Amino acid sequence: MQKHILLILIMSLSFGVSAQKRLQNELDSVTTVEKAQRFINSIDGRKNKIITFNEEKHKTKLSQELLNLPNGAHKVVRKEGENIHYKVLEKNEIIYYRVSYIYLDGKQFSISSIEKLRPQIIEKHKRGIPFKDLAIQYSMDSNKTRGGDSGWFTYGEMLPEFEQQVMNDKHQIDDLFTVNVESNQWYYVVKKTHEKKNITEIKVLKVVESKR
Repeated sequence: MQKHILLILIMSLSFGVSAQKRLQNELDSVTTVEKAQRFINSIDGRKNKIITFNEEKHKTKLSQELLNLPNGAHKVVRKEGENIHYKVLEKNEIIYYRVSYIYLDGKQFSISSIEKLRPQIIEKHKRGIPFKDLAIQYSMDSNKTRGGDSGWFTYGEMLPEFEQQVMNDKHQIDDLFTVNVESNQWYYVVKKTHEKKNITEIKVLKVVESKR
């Protein structure tokens, strides 16, 4: 009986090692985001996905370990019931921008009232009122709770009219300027708070391997 149990255990371990090697070989062949998506589509499991990690936005121990890996590297996190495989597919330096803004909704205010209000906001800031306090008072979107801070963003994450004004190099730190997004009737007072910055970003394939 004991020999029979031992034999089953050995066979189970052998099967597990064989499955791990097969998965490792499959992951070695996945070298691009496109191949990773095809790989995900070919296997079962909702937990399998492609994840983007950014060195400014993601500060967990795991994300920092993955960001320190070279392109193409593979990391395994072993848990009680599963092994989680992470494969770095891409590693890039991407230019990011960061500002603070006050948003005024042209659908709720007339253009004339907005054009009257924005110089008043700028003048209040020049007189010493912190921009974050003005954002809390005047801004008309949920970002007011952050004092108007946009956080780091890159090309394509904002509307083109906004990016055109914010991403050019003519503005200096602490400059205030206005932005109009006429197509949406969105109007802004913007403060440049940070210089543009190269931020490391990686795309990672996550595959969950069950031990059961």
